[in-house]
Amino acid sequence: MNNTRISGRYLLILIAMAGMIATSVGLTTNVAGLFFTPVADEFGVLKGQVSMTLTICNLVFAAGGMFAPKLLKEEWLKPLLIIGTALIAGCTALLALSQNITMMYVLNAVRGFAAGVLGFVCVTMIINNWFVAKVGLATSIAMSCSGVAGALFSPVISSVIESSGWRTGYLAVAVLMAVLNLPAILFVPCLDPKTKGMTALGYTESRADTAEAADTKKSNAVRISMALFAMVVLYSFLGCGATALPQHFPGIAGSYGMAASVGALMLSVCMAANSIGKIVLGAMADKLGARLSLMIYCALTIAAVVLLWLVRIPASMYAGAVLYGLTYSLGTVGVVMITKDMFGLENYGRTYPTISLAGTIANALFSSLIGFLYDFSGNYTGTLLLMLGMLAVCTAAVVIAYQKKAA
Repeated sequence: MNNTRISGRYLLILIAMAGMIATSVGLTTNVAGLFFTPVADEFGVLKGQVSMTLTICNLVFAAGGMFAPKLLKEEWLKPLLIIGTALIAGCTALLALSQNITMMYVLNAVRGFAAGVLGFVCVTMIINNWFVAKVGLATSIAMSCSGVAGALFSPVISSVIESSGWRTGYLAVAVLMAVLNLPAILFVPCLDPKTKGMTALGYTESRADTAEAADTKKSNAVRISMALFAMVVLYSFLGCGATALPQHFPGIAGSYGMAASVGALMLSVCMAANSIGKIVLGAMADKLGARLSLMIYCALTIAAVVLLWLVRIPASMYAGAVLYGLTYSLGTVGVVMITKDMFGLENYGRTYPTISLAGTIANALFSSLIGFLYDFSGNYTGTLLLMLGMLAVCTAAVVIAYQKKAA
């Protein structure tokens, strides 16, 4: 019987991929807010000017993801991991030496591009090549480390900033980045195990031959299906756009006349569901299939919006926040799953970067739009109805995409 336990070399590969996500997303973006106030105070600029460093980093991150498939060649993998890590950690260390905000913009652009190359696209391509069995679980564990890294290291970095200043804080982040990427440099021998005579987890000859023939047939069919591609882009745009809402949970609770502590706890439980939900979605997909798992998550997030909109008591707000945290799974693990199901591994590297870019743009767009909707209306009712509609259309996109694939 084929052993499908994630152990030995496969466990090392998964640890390496988790470290890369923790570095490229968790430490590059999810702890950036800790530096806004001290940097603004020292340079005498607005916090908005400092927060632009994160906007630049995220936009260039998306561009790096677009270039990743062109750079991710078998013979270039090891040099790419070393150079990319040096750029991410090195630019972060150089931020400690910044004398003005312009220098910080440039450094964030460089490290953002490197993080984009070594981020979601690279990690998911390696996981898809190294895992046939447990691919959903492996993907979700790696993806969840973006939130885990922020949760684990934020208190540590915050303490360093408070005791030794923000410049030392950047140096601490740079060291963490280098350490977390080290397993990838040491333990990932190749992009595709077949190139070195190795096998993916769960690989068998009969299963592989059947899957390869099916993938080739399907990929040839979907190559010209722009309608199918549009459905997946729409799913990514709406699923990722929906993740802009949780940062407004404190405001929603306040608009209902609840204490500030309610909104703060809503955000906390939502972030916990963010990390746990990704792992659960991956495990569900391995057991139930991606289509059914995505449909269940879509239904739960729609229920979350209804709770947040109609049942305005703290208990229901907490329940709604937990369920709404599953949108992060739809926007990360879900995008990987539906892209691979629709286009196969052969076309994954060509389609995923564009699909992922749509999600990045949506998150940035809706983050601002939600604020403007509140400014114009004085409440969050319109925002919640917008999220309800978006998640309903997102669900429809999943249904239509799988129907088109089966046709």
